[in-house]
Amino acid sequence: MIGLVLLLGAVLGTALNLLIAAQLRGDLPQPEGGSPLRWVPLVGSLARRAWVGLAVELATIGMAVVLWQQHGWTPRFWLLLAASLVLIDTAAIDWQVKLIDTLIMVAATVGAVAFAPMIVGSWTRSLQGLLAAGLVFVLFFVIAKMLYPHQQAPFGLGDVYLGMFIGALVGFYNVGPALFYGMMLAGLASIGMIVVLGFARARHIPISYGSFLCLGVLLYLVVSPL
Repeated sequence: MIGLVLLLGAVLGTALNLLIAAQLRGDLPQPEGGSPLRWVPLVGSLARRAWVGLAVELATIGMAVVLWQQHGWTPRFWLLLAASLVLIDTAAIDWQVKLIDTLIMVAATVGAVAFAPMIVGSWTRSLQGLLAAGLVFVLFFVIAKMLYPHQQAPFGLGDVYLGMFIGALVGFYNVGPALFYGMMLAGLASIGMIVVLGFARARHIPISYGSFLCLGVLLYLVVSPL
Protein backbone atom coordinates (compact mmCIF):
# COMPACT_ATOMS: atom_id res chain seq x y z
CA MET A 1 0.00 0.00 0.00
CA ILE A 2 2.84 2.40 0.78
CA GLY A 3 4.10 1.81 -2.76
CA LEU A 4 0.79 3.07 -4.11
CA VAL A 5 1.05 6.20 -1.96
CA LEU A 6 4.62 6.83 -3.16
CA LEU A 7 3.47 6.44 -6.76
CA LEU A 8 0.57 8.81 -6.16
CA GLY A 9 2.92 11.41 -4.67
CA ALA A 10 5.40 11.06 -7.54
CA VAL A 11 2.71 11.44 -10.20
CA LEU A 12 1.13 14.42 -8.44
CA GLY A 13 4.54 16.04 -7.93
CA THR A 14 5.38 15.73 -11.61
CA ALA A 15 1.96 17.08 -12.61
CA LEU A 16 2.43 19.96 -10.19
CA ASN A 17 5.76 20.79 -11.80
CA LEU A 18 4.03 20.92 -15.18
CA LEU A 19 1.46 23.30 -13.73
CA ILE A 20 4.15 25.48 -12.14
CA ALA A 21 6.07 25.62 -15.43
CA ALA A 22 2.89 26.77 -17.19
CA GLN A 23 2.26 29.42 -14.51
CA LEU A 24 5.83 30.70 -14.78
CA ARG A 25 5.91 30.77 -18.58
CA GLY A 26 6.72 34.34 -19.52
CA ASP A 27 8.11 35.18 -16.06
CA LEU A 28 11.22 32.99 -16.29
CA PRO A 29 13.34 31.92 -19.29
CA GLN A 30 12.23 28.48 -20.50
CA PRO A 31 14.72 25.89 -21.74
CA GLU A 32 14.49 24.96 -25.40
CA GLY A 33 13.75 21.38 -26.39
CA GLY A 34 14.21 18.81 -23.66
CA SER A 35 14.90 15.18 -23.05
CA PRO A 36 12.07 12.62 -23.17
CA LEU A 37 12.92 12.06 -19.50
CA ARG A 38 12.15 15.68 -18.72
CA TRP A 39 8.99 14.91 -16.79
CA VAL A 40 9.88 11.50 -15.38
CA PRO A 41 9.41 11.82 -11.59
CA LEU A 42 12.62 12.90 -9.83
CA VAL A 43 14.81 11.81 -12.76
CA GLY A 44 13.66 14.69 -14.95
CA SER A 45 14.34 17.33 -12.30
CA LEU A 46 17.78 15.88 -11.58
CA ALA A 47 18.63 15.76 -15.28
CA ARG A 48 17.62 19.40 -15.71
CA ARG A 49 19.24 20.44 -12.42
CA ALA A 50 15.90 21.97 -11.55
CA TRP A 51 16.35 21.99 -7.79
CA VAL A 52 13.07 23.76 -7.12
CA GLY A 53 11.29 21.18 -9.25
CA LEU A 54 13.00 18.37 -7.36
CA ALA A 55 11.98 19.95 -4.05
CA VAL A 56 8.39 20.17 -5.31
CA GLU A 57 8.33 16.45 -6.13
CA LEU A 58 9.97 15.38 -2.88
CA ALA A 59 7.65 17.60 -0.84
CA THR A 60 4.60 16.21 -2.63
CA ILE A 61 5.70 12.62 -2.07
CA GLY A 62 6.51 13.35 1.56
CA MET A 63 3.15 15.00 2.26
CA ALA A 64 1.28 12.17 0.53
CA VAL A 65 3.00 9.59 2.72
CA VAL A 66 2.61 11.53 5.98
CA LEU A 67 -1.05 12.44 5.40
CA TRP A 68 -1.87 8.86 4.40
CA GLN A 69 -0.23 7.57 7.57
CA GLN A 70 -2.26 10.07 9.61
CA HIS A 71 -5.65 9.73 7.94
CA GLY A 72 -5.66 6.70 5.66
CA TRP A 73 -7.78 6.74 2.49
CA THR A 74 -10.32 9.14 4.00
CA PRO A 75 -11.84 12.35 2.60
CA ARG A 76 -9.65 14.30 5.02
CA PHE A 77 -6.54 12.75 3.43
CA TRP A 78 -7.58 13.86 -0.06
CA LEU A 79 -8.62 17.34 1.08
CA LEU A 80 -5.41 17.96 3.02
CA LEU A 81 -3.35 16.57 0.14
CA ALA A 82 -5.08 18.99 -2.24
CA ALA A 83 -4.39 21.85 0.19
CA SER A 84 -0.75 20.74 0.41
CA LEU A 85 -0.47 20.92 -3.39
CA VAL A 86 -1.73 24.51 -3.26
CA LEU A 87 0.85 25.36 -0.60
CA ILE A 88 3.71 23.66 -2.47
CA ASP A 89 2.69 25.37 -5.72
CA THR A 90 2.54 28.77 -4.03
CA ALA A 91 5.87 28.25 -2.25
CA ALA A 92 7.65 27.27 -5.48
CA ILE A 93 6.32 30.18 -7.50
CA ASP A 94 6.88 32.79 -4.79
CA TRP A 95 10.43 31.51 -4.33
CA GLN A 96 11.21 32.01 -8.02
CA VAL A 97 9.35 35.19 -8.97
CA LYS A 98 8.23 36.71 -5.63
CA LEU A 99 4.59 36.47 -6.67
CA ILE A 100 1.48 34.89 -5.13
CA ASP A 101 -1.50 34.23 -7.40
CA THR A 102 -4.42 35.85 -5.58
CA LEU A 103 -6.97 34.07 -7.79
CA ILE A 104 -5.64 30.67 -6.69
CA MET A 105 -5.66 31.83 -3.07
CA VAL A 106 -9.28 32.98 -3.27
CA ALA A 107 -10.38 29.72 -4.90
CA ALA A 108 -8.43 27.66 -2.36
CA THR A 109 -9.89 29.66 0.53
CA VAL A 110 -13.43 29.10 -0.72
CA GLY A 111 -12.67 25.39 -1.00
CA ALA A 112 -11.19 25.27 2.51
CA VAL A 113 -14.28 26.91 3.99
CA ALA A 114 -16.67 24.75 1.95
CA PHE A 115 -15.08 21.50 3.17
CA ALA A 116 -14.26 22.79 6.67
CA PRO A 117 -16.51 20.27 8.49
CA MET A 118 -14.36 17.43 7.09
CA ILE A 119 -11.06 19.21 7.84
CA VAL A 120 -11.37 21.19 11.09
CA GLY A 121 -14.81 20.11 12.27
CA SER A 122 -17.00 23.13 11.50
CA TRP A 123 -17.48 26.11 9.22
CA THR A 124 -17.32 28.39 12.26
CA ARG A 125 -13.77 27.40 13.15
CA SER A 126 -12.68 27.86 9.55
CA LEU A 127 -14.27 31.30 9.22
CA GLN A 128 -12.85 32.36 12.59
CA GLY A 129 -9.39 31.28 11.46
CA LEU A 130 -9.82 33.14 8.17
CA LEU A 131 -10.85 36.37 9.92
CA ALA A 132 -8.13 36.13 12.58
CA ALA A 133 -5.36 35.57 10.04
CA GLY A 134 -6.84 38.17 7.72
CA LEU A 135 -6.85 40.88 10.38
CA VAL A 136 -3.28 40.14 11.45
CA PHE A 137 -1.98 40.04 7.90
CA VAL A 138 -3.78 43.22 6.87
CA LEU A 139 -2.04 44.89 9.82
CA PHE A 140 1.31 43.52 8.63
CA PHE A 141 0.54 44.77 5.11
CA VAL A 142 -0.25 48.30 6.34
CA ILE A 143 2.89 48.41 8.49
CA ALA A 144 5.02 47.22 5.55
CA LYS A 145 3.57 49.94 3.33
CA MET A 146 4.36 52.55 5.97
CA LEU A 147 7.93 51.32 6.39
CA TYR A 148 8.59 51.08 2.64
CA PRO A 149 6.50 53.92 1.11
CA HIS A 150 8.61 54.40 -2.02
CA GLN A 151 9.60 50.82 -2.87
CA GLN A 152 8.16 47.35 -3.09
CA ALA A 153 7.30 46.21 0.42
CA PRO A 154 8.56 42.81 1.56
CA PHE A 155 5.01 41.92 2.64
CA GLY A 156 2.42 42.21 -0.13
CA LEU A 157 -1.29 41.76 -0.69
CA GLY A 158 -0.68 38.22 -1.91
CA ASP A 159 0.62 37.35 1.55
CA VAL A 160 -2.65 38.61 3.03
CA TYR A 161 -4.66 36.27 0.79
CA LEU A 162 -2.28 33.44 1.65
CA GLY A 163 -2.74 34.09 5.35
CA MET A 164 -6.52 33.99 4.97
CA PHE A 165 -6.29 30.65 3.15
CA ILE A 166 -4.10 29.23 5.92
CA GLY A 167 -6.56 30.44 8.56
CA ALA A 168 -9.50 28.91 6.72
CA LEU A 169 -7.63 25.63 6.24
CA VAL A 170 -6.39 24.97 9.78
CA GLY A 171 -9.11 26.77 11.72
CA PHE A 172 -9.03 29.24 14.57
CA TYR A 173 -7.37 27.04 17.19
CA ASN A 174 -4.51 26.01 14.90
CA VAL A 175 -3.87 29.22 12.96
CA GLY A 176 -1.50 30.74 15.52
CA PRO A 177 0.91 27.78 15.71
CA ALA A 178 0.69 27.16 11.94
CA LEU A 179 1.65 30.76 11.15
CA PHE A 180 4.33 30.74 13.85
CA TYR A 181 6.13 27.88 12.10
CA GLY A 182 6.34 29.91 8.89
CA MET A 183 7.43 33.09 10.65
CA MET A 184 10.08 31.12 12.53
CA LEU A 185 11.46 29.68 9.26
CA ALA A 186 11.50 33.15 7.68
CA GLY A 187 13.27 34.56 10.73
CA LEU A 188 15.90 31.83 10.66
CA ALA A 189 16.48 32.43 6.95
CA SER A 190 16.88 36.17 7.55
CA ILE A 191 19.35 35.58 10.36
CA GLY A 192 21.29 33.19 8.14
CA MET A 193 21.50 35.79 5.37
CA ILE A 194 22.73 38.42 7.82
CA VAL A 195 25.40 36.06 9.16
CA VAL A 196 26.60 35.10 5.69
CA LEU A 197 26.26 38.42 3.84
CA GLY A 198 26.30 41.00 6.60
CA PHE A 199 23.44 43.28 7.57
CA ALA A 200 24.21 45.99 4.98
CA ARG A 201 23.85 43.56 2.05
CA ALA A 202 21.18 41.28 3.51
CA ARG A 203 18.73 44.11 4.20
CA HIS A 204 18.47 44.82 0.45
CA ILE A 205 17.73 41.21 -0.51
CA PRO A 206 13.99 40.43 -0.34
CA ILE A 207 13.00 37.05 1.01
CA SER A 208 10.11 34.99 -0.31
CA TYR A 209 7.98 35.39 2.79
CA GLY A 210 5.06 33.50 1.26
CA SER A 211 7.28 30.49 0.60
CA PHE A 212 8.24 30.26 4.26
CA LEU A 213 4.62 30.62 5.36
CA CYS A 214 3.65 27.72 3.09
CA LEU A 215 6.53 25.56 4.30
CA GLY A 216 5.60 26.38 7.88
CA VAL A 217 2.03 25.14 7.39
CA LEU A 218 3.28 21.95 5.72
CA LEU A 219 5.62 21.38 8.65
CA TYR A 220 2.76 22.01 11.08
CA LEU A 221 0.56 19.47 9.29
CA VAL A 222 3.36 16.93 9.62
CA VAL A 223 4.03 17.38 13.35
CA SER A 224 0.51 18.35 14.49
CA PRO A 225 -2.16 16.39 12.56
CA LEU A 226 -5.48 18.22 12.24
